[in-house]
Amino acid sequence: MKKFLFPKFFVHVFCLTALLAVAGIARAQESNQLQEKFSAYQSQHLQEKLFVHTDKNFYLAGEICWFRVYVADAFFNRPLPLSKLAYVEVLDKGGKPVLQTKIALKEGGGDGSLQWPLHFNAGNYTLRAYTSWMKNTDAAYFFEKAISIVNPRKQTVGTAALLTNGYTIQFFPEGGNLVAGLQSRVAFKAVDAAGRGVACHGTVANAQGDSITTFTTEALGMGSFYLTPAAGQVYKAIVVMPDSSHQLQALPAIYTDGYVMQMEDAREALTISVQSKGNSNSQLYLFAHTRGSIKTVMTTTLSEGRAQFTVSKSLLGDGITHFTIFNQLRQPVCERLFFKKPAQQLAINVSSSLPVFEQRKKISLQVLSTNEHSTPVSANMSMAVYRVDSLTKPDDADIRQYLFLLSDLPGLVESPSLYFSADSALASSAADNLMLTQGWRRFLWEQVLQSTKPAFQFAPEIKGHLIRGRVTNAAGLPVRGVECYVTVAGTRTQVQADISNDSGMVSFEMDHFYGNDEIILQTTGQKDSTVHVEVMNPYSEAAPRQQPSLMPVAPVNPGQLQQQFAAVQVQNSFSGARLQQMLLPVFDTLPFYHTPDKTYMLDDYVRFTTMEEILREYVPYVNVRKRDGVFYLPVFDLVRKEFFHVDPLVMLDGMPVFDINKLMAYDPLKIRRLDVVARIYYYGKMFFGGIVNFVTYNGDLPAYELDRRVTVLDYKTLQMEREFYAPQYGSTSAFNSRLPDFRNVLYWAPQLQTGKDGKQEVSFYSSDLPGTYAVTVQGLTADGRAGSQTILFKVSESNPLAGK
Repeated sequence: MKKFLFPKFFVHVFCLTALLAVAGIARAQESNQLQEKFSAYQSQHLQEKLFVHTDKNFYLAGEICWFRVYVADAFFNRPLPLSKLAYVEVLDKGGKPVLQTKIALKEGGGDGSLQWPLHFNAGNYTLRAYTSWMKNTDAAYFFEKAISIVNPRKQTVGTAALLTNGYTIQFFPEGGNLVAGLQSRVAFKAVDAAGRGVACHGTVANAQGDSITTFTTEALGMGSFYLTPAAGQVYKAIVVMPDSSHQLQALPAIYTDGYVMQMEDAREALTISVQSKGNSNSQLYLFAHTRGSIKTVMTTTLSEGRAQFTVSKSLLGDGITHFTIFNQLRQPVCERLFFKKPAQQLAINVSSSLPVFEQRKKISLQVLSTNEHSTPVSANMSMAVYRVDSLTKPDDADIRQYLFLLSDLPGLVESPSLYFSADSALASSAADNLMLTQGWRRFLWEQVLQSTKPAFQFAPEIKGHLIRGRVTNAAGLPVRGVECYVTVAGTRTQVQADISNDSGMVSFEMDHFYGNDEIILQTTGQKDSTVHVEVMNPYSEAAPRQQPSLMPVAPVNPGQLQQQFAAVQVQNSFSGARLQQMLLPVFDTLPFYHTPDKTYMLDDYVRFTTMEEILREYVPYVNVRKRDGVFYLPVFDLVRKEFFHVDPLVMLDGMPVFDINKLMAYDPLKIRRLDVVARIYYYGKMFFGGIVNFVTYNGDLPAYELDRRVTVLDYKTLQMEREFYAPQYGSTSAFNSRLPDFRNVLYWAPQLQTGKDGKQEVSFYSSDLPGTYAVTVQGLTADGRAGSQTILFKVSESNPLAGK
């Protein structure tokens, strides 16, 4: 057979093609592995964001702060009905909580209120909000908002001394590091003690004192310059601050080997250049994601230490996109952020029939919600109508700015509206500097690449509030297998039980956790003569991101302040009772065992003098037995037609009772109802031979002496809804009423829903206070469109009661 011989040239081409194909397959596999690991990590780390809309941001002591909590997923900014509870707290200048409350969440939102006590010192406070699930991540992702409170009865806390000469400057090489011999762009940010950007200029010098380059701030204390560091050099910046003081600040360390990256923003695409020293001709990967959604994964090869990627901006999501460079070992070596102004938005239009209204007159507002194409959309919104002056002004940040920008950055972001304004060189440059100086991510790549199964300390509260506790012995060691019970006394039976695990931990899921801010905690008498149950603090103990003590206190006009404070006191005096009305939400008030098999209303029967007589005479489902002087109450099993051999769960007003003798000695005239569950009942990890629940008239355990194993704790239950009170002046008698109306918040609607046509109309009445009023609306749609709108109108001074 004749052999066919390939020319040597074709053999080389064939081998090279095969090698390239194999290399291409390997690169594709590496890229796929990055995507798979990232997707697996994201699927196990569902994250939440909270945004809180308050009616205003400046208050006097004694006023009420009304707020609405929006809950969205951290990836797509859509309403997320995961957690059923939000924690809202107010932190003082030292970061310590001074007010705390729990807010029920439903369908991605909830609302509540806080009344500022009259003993509050004047100054700045931080309003913080988060869920239990969010406590598994850095507290930098909790919602925070600065609140100013002024109290004429307390001396205003000044901050001038704190702000003097408190300037700092930081330098941030693009991509992460400075590498000798490779040009890098270095961003910087200069701030005062309050974290506000300040203008400055300076010079970069080497160790010999030679000037290398100069720099100056562009906007909000930020700027950048280019530097090609030399090996073995140390660079320092001599910075001239606003007060003409000089600071000497070292630049980051210089590495002999490594990677640097630079991003150039063209109109339609981003060009990302990578240079490397000591890693020539190796493989590189570019990974880009927007809030966890993978946008592109690219690969290329360094050629003589250089490589370049081009990414179309149309591929990127709205908001912040993370660009990470990986080397051939899939190790992250460079990273930077890019901000894309959101194209999708909720447009809210608010209009009033008149620009000026008289006092005590009806004001009607029309609200229209549309998408970016002016098509009507349904939106869940909140509206506040409040008086604005030199003290009270509209917020700097709205829900759209928070969800797409502020929530993904850990530090203070000044003038967020600048980054959402119309396209301009200033806005683009400022956004670029912001991304370079506040780069942040919600995870570490090491955690992603290791593919370790996450261990979360805090479970999401998907049904109700979780009360967590730890059972220990006298030596402080955890005790396993102890039955624990938590009860909220009241007319609606609320009791939860759990058995301590190996770590001594117990958890009680409280559904519709409303009550009198008191819980009853106890254990059974089997193994717990020396055990102690410590209830965990449900609030986060992490330090706040902002430091309210360093925020400048707004200047206050004493005359204006006294006038407004007097108006608040008058309003509280005449309308305080209405303002304190708390409404219990509508929910199923049946006890946890739902409908009992038999209910006995004791007033329908002959009243006996002892509990034993009542049970023996007309409660056939409960047998009364006594053994060694101890009472037992076996329950009849309706299924097996015999009495259980397992003890029932016996309760008084929902509180488990283990000393039956004490219960049998209780005054039966205080018992209104007796519920009997005549079937085996499984409750969590435990089961009982039925349930017997004695219910008093008010459900508050009257005159019952608690056992020594019972602990009553002050524990804030869910906040009930405070009714927003606003007078109606539709009638002549109401209009002519001489009761003063000094409301500076005319209207608050925490749940304002527009229909499919995007329309909604609201109406309310003006008060006796003339001036300029703002209408602020925040909103979010089901698909993650966020928007805000603020308009102004005036109330003229025309009513004779004005100023009284």
